[in-house]
Amino acid sequence: MRKVVMRLGQNIIKSVLYLSSFLPLFILLLIQNLQILDEKNKFMGLKAFFYQFHSDGYLSPAFIFWSVVAMFIILSILGILAFFKLYVKSVGVSSKVVGDTFRRADTLGYIVTYIVPLMSMDITSFRSLLLNFLLFFIIGVFYIKNNQFFMNPILNLSGYNILESDTGTVYITKLSPRKVKEKANEGEKIISINIVEDIYIIKEIKK
Repeated sequence: MRKVVMRLGQNIIKSVLYLSSFLPLFILLLIQNLQILDEKNKFMGLKAFFYQFHSDGYLSPAFIFWSVVAMFIILSILGILAFFKLYVKSVGVSSKVVGDTFRRADTLGYIVTYIVPLMSMDITSFRSLLLNFLLFFIIGVFYIKNNQFFMNPILNLSGYNILESDTGTVYITKLSPRKVKEKANEGEKIISINIVEDIYIIKEIKK
């Protein structure tokens, strides 16, 4: 029973981190589809602004789109805040970096491959929403099952490097690959915080 609970907890963590990686997409979708000007190119009044979300009814594709995007944005922000609160600011344990080589994960390829296609969705079409939701779900299953959820551009924007070692261990850190390699070669101690399995946040020990 304990293992089941732990596995469920890990999957929730992975799912939230995966979802938060799409926060830039959700914001871009808002910018792309949100109307703030009327036919005369003047700013809408509040009533007209909020009316656009349900102008075709509460069961329309557009209303479903706006509802889901709003929910995902809230969950993404909460997930990011929880990640930094629970993990980044955690005390951690003293340990050593393992590996001979450390390379940056290709988060740019992740953005181009998945975020760009999702930007082409038609929010007035049930078919388009369904196809994009299935794509989003399939990507999520793949990334979570293969522990690729750390491919998160939000971490890069926050100043973190996502490094993969030749041992398969993933390090999320503000240290450069060169600095991490030096610490590994010298056997120098660092602060390590385990997220799940072989994925860690590492930082220098303050002297």
